[in-house]
Amino acid sequence: MPTAIQSTLKALFAIGPILFGIAFMAPVLAELMVAADITQPFGLAPITLGLAIGGAWGTYTVLKGSWL
Repeated sequence: MPTAIQSTLKALFAIGPILFGIAFMAPVLAELMVAADITQPFGLAPITLGLAIGGAWGTYTVLKGSWL
């Protein structure tokens, strides 16, 4: 019988790519856009666009099962 900790870790690992996309990729993408002086569409903040891209990429990864 799985414990609460095992169930929680299983759930976190299942959505790990989404967490990675939001927690790591979003700030990196935002900083890259600022460094490259890329203008964001609709006047969005760089982190907002980074969160959208990172979250979408993480969700795609979970659904497909592969990063590429």
